[in-house]
Amino acid sequence: MRKNILVVVSIVMLFVLVFIVSNRHYFFYENKNIIENGIVTLSEEQLKGTTKLVGEWLFYPNEFIEPEESLENNKYQPIIVTAPGSLTNVMQPDKEGLVYGTYYVKVKVPTDGQYGLYINTIRRANRVFINAVEVGGKGHPARTLNDHRSENADKYTVLSHSNNKELHIVIHIGGYHNFQHGMIHPIEFGTAGKVQELYLKKLLLNAFVSSGHIILGMIYCFSYLQNHRRKEELFFGLFTILTGIYMSFINEKIFFLLVPIELIAFQTSLQLGIIPLCLICLTGFIYYMYPHFMKKQLLYLSLLLLVIVIFLFGIYFPLYGKLTASLEESNFRKLFYIALIAPTFLNYVTVLIRVLLRRLEEAKYVLIVVTSVGSYGVLLSLNFIADIPFDYSEFTLFLVMLIGFSLLLNYRANASLMKVENLTGELVMHNNMKDEFLVKTSHELRTPLNGILNLSKSLMEGLQGPLKREQHEQVILIHNVTKRLGHLVEDLLFSSHHMTGEVKITPTVVSVNVITEVVKEIQSMMLSNPHVQIIVNIDSMMPHMWTDELRFKQVLYNLLHNAIRHTQEGEITVTAFVQQQQIIVQVKDTGAGIAEQDIEHIFTAFYRVAKQSNTEGLGLGLSIAKNIVQKLDGEIYVESKLGQGSTFTFTMPLAKEKQPLQSTSISVDYVPKKLALELPLIHKGNSKTILIVDDDHTNIKVMFDACVARGYSVVAVDNGFDALQYISKNEVDCLLTDLLMDEMSGYELCKQVRKHYDMLELPIIVLTAIMKQTDLLLTLQVGANDYLQKPIAIDELFIRIESLLAIRQTSIDAIEAEMNYLYTQVTPHFVYNTLNTIIGLSYTNIENMREALYCLATYFRAKLNVHYRNSMVSLEEEIELVKAYLYIEKMRFGDRLTVRYDIDESIQLMIPALSLQPLIENAVVHGISKKKEGGTIEVSVQYDGQFIRIKVADNGAGMADEKLQQLLNGKSTRIGFVNPWKKFNLLKNVSVHLNSEPGRGTTVIILLPREEGV
Repeated sequence: MRKNILVVVSIVMLFVLVFIVSNRHYFFYENKNIIENGIVTLSEEQLKGTTKLVGEWLFYPNEFIEPEESLENNKYQPIIVTAPGSLTNVMQPDKEGLVYGTYYVKVKVPTDGQYGLYINTIRRANRVFINAVEVGGKGHPARTLNDHRSENADKYTVLSHSNNKELHIVIHIGGYHNFQHGMIHPIEFGTAGKVQELYLKKLLLNAFVSSGHIILGMIYCFSYLQNHRRKEELFFGLFTILTGIYMSFINEKIFFLLVPIELIAFQTSLQLGIIPLCLICLTGFIYYMYPHFMKKQLLYLSLLLLVIVIFLFGIYFPLYGKLTASLEESNFRKLFYIALIAPTFLNYVTVLIRVLLRRLEEAKYVLIVVTSVGSYGVLLSLNFIADIPFDYSEFTLFLVMLIGFSLLLNYRANASLMKVENLTGELVMHNNMKDEFLVKTSHELRTPLNGILNLSKSLMEGLQGPLKREQHEQVILIHNVTKRLGHLVEDLLFSSHHMTGEVKITPTVVSVNVITEVVKEIQSMMLSNPHVQIIVNIDSMMPHMWTDELRFKQVLYNLLHNAIRHTQEGEITVTAFVQQQQIIVQVKDTGAGIAEQDIEHIFTAFYRVAKQSNTEGLGLGLSIAKNIVQKLDGEIYVESKLGQGSTFTFTMPLAKEKQPLQSTSISVDYVPKKLALELPLIHKGNSKTILIVDDDHTNIKVMFDACVARGYSVVAVDNGFDALQYISKNEVDCLLTDLLMDEMSGYELCKQVRKHYDMLELPIIVLTAIMKQTDLLLTLQVGANDYLQKPIAIDELFIRIESLLAIRQTSIDAIEAEMNYLYTQVTPHFVYNTLNTIIGLSYTNIENMREALYCLATYFRAKLNVHYRNSMVSLEEEIELVKAYLYIEKMRFGDRLTVRYDIDESIQLMIPALSLQPLIENAVVHGISKKKEGGTIEVSVQYDGQFIRIKVADNGAGMADEKLQQLLNGKSTRIGFVNPWKKFNLLKNVSVHLNSEPGRGTTVIILLPREEGV
């Protein structure tokens, strides 16, 4: 607190010292009374500078003495007055309230020459004559009110030549009523050069202070416009700009020299109106500096009072509009003006005291600014009330404000720098903690994820017994989701290693042909825009690279993927050439391009161009690419122009010598010549058939021999069409296909196969050259069970094949077990009802009983055939069983049961055993038997477009909506319907529809695909 008090006292003392030193002549004149009885004699020494004409001037009250008149013979007697000084007591106003008179002094100089006067405020109007020649003036003193025109404390210079080493100076003055008038400040006399030099110095000082304030304010206004963050900068800038404009209104009045305004009232309104504007901006500055310390009520009150001042003194101007005002009225106006402004300064003091009591460090710098403004305001008030001069105070105000606010900004800059340094340290620490967390989390997640993968894999392979089909599909989903989580964990681990620079690489000899392979795969998989073309310009005979093949592919993929995302139309060109023992690879596009200010940042981790921030991605692709290239002893850089496209270039070292391929991988990069095989290749091995599809015969030969060595039955073709034809006529257990093929891609082949076989019926493994990218994985998951990246590891390939074959077999076993389970549930139910019917017939009709026994024998024969045929029977056999059952039931019900058949005998179809008979039994027992009059059962088998429609309908009792919904939702216990429903749902592309109305019967419609079998 003591320091703050010392700051305030120091600033106040500085203004007092400047005030006293610069205005010492006002309090004690160094050359007092150099004029005696209207005459002054000046020496050469005195004329080296300017001399203040202070002393006994001759004054003629209420008379305008013409310059050409002889003062010695003038009929009017002068009086001696001390100038500068007030003339209120020596002049009496006339009937119009005017006062006027004439000053006279004779100046004797040592030599004749050009001399001048610096006039510093002669009120209220004046005209200057030297040696009977009018040399200047402000306003127009006159004997009548109509002719009188006042000035506004104007300062100016006049020049004249001496005659006989004398200058007779006559000054006419005029004013109104009891205003302070006459010579307020001393007139400076000197040679013309010295007087002009004095005036120029004052003019330049005034211009410097005004322009300095304005420039300083503009700097802070522009600073605010750049960031729109600190409103206190805006208000301080506006305050200094307005202060600078105000400085141009006073003293030498530079503004009015540049913009001539003759109306004194208008000049005064500008001078008085701009001060409250300055204070409004200063109030805004203090408020936004310390919003919690300024009460809103006091803020609004200050602003209201300042607006009133602007209106009364700057716009409407009712108080200063009257020229004929008395001295009392004039003093009242001055005090009223100060009274309206004073509360604002009191508000400033209150806020600063609160701030200082809180010991805020930056408060002392604001205190410097506000104290300097307050000190200047006090001096301005003294000048306003008593015409006490305050020369150089505005210059002091400018310097102190500049120093104060510079210290404030410097403090804020240092505080911000320290805060940034602290935050940087914390960010570095948190970044290291984040990287460590990623590494530890990735390692910790690996163990449970591997456990889930192994457990789900064992369940899919049936190691714990076969699963139901729905269970099998759920386990596959769990396995796939876990694999995706595993990939995310690997990505997290790779990102953390990338950020710490721990990316592991294994350089080997790699052919440039991998570039073409990657480009073609990306083109077939990811380029969906027909307006963009990918061009590859690579010489396949170029020397090999010394690089890590997997990492090289990742770099190339990242650059291509980036080019595809940002190119809407045009072409993407990939070129490679040898230069200075390096392979130069370029990816050039005609896309959006990169702004110059973004080029130096695009290889920074997580950096994304602002206009592209809504696109997918984390901004790691280019950063990872740069890290990998540098690890491989290469360089990467970019050339780009906004709107014209980009060219990414990276280098790889040449291989010094050729190394043989490892025996554990399948690769054809270095095969000397291309094979031509007679296809299809067929080998009969064990019961598991592998179909290989690849348009490269060398790859076919390598994989064919490897599969034969493992004992599989193998078929190999070189295009997707032959593969589809073979699959349609033969059973295939696993399909291996290359992703990139000429006539039909592996992706298209997967989609065609999946139209007829799901992922359990026919597993597919896709062979690709691209690394595990998320978007590629999502695409492949549409049709493929798994994928392998080239070069293919043989051991890993057969592990995948054996796992998928085991999954397929356990799925088949699960379906078989489900069919048998449902079959065993239906058999006792039907046999029980049939035996009851036969027992009843034995008492009434022996012939019918024999026929019923024959039908029962037919049923048992069908039952035995079902077990022999793995739960699938022909439609003909199932219809025979239905007819046998309905014959027995008709003997029970007699005329109450009517049966209608509409069966196309040409339809050949395999369906689940005992799938139609329970539906017929359900219709008889729960439909027809519930009605006294009986009913009709309709059995229909017909073609219906691309389907075969089986219809079982009755006009029996029907079902309520509640029971119908229970059946459809699988919540019913009716075996006769639920078991056939489950059997048909186990088959592909089969739908079952059920409709029923109470009292009108039930209809079951089964739609099966129109094929050779299900």
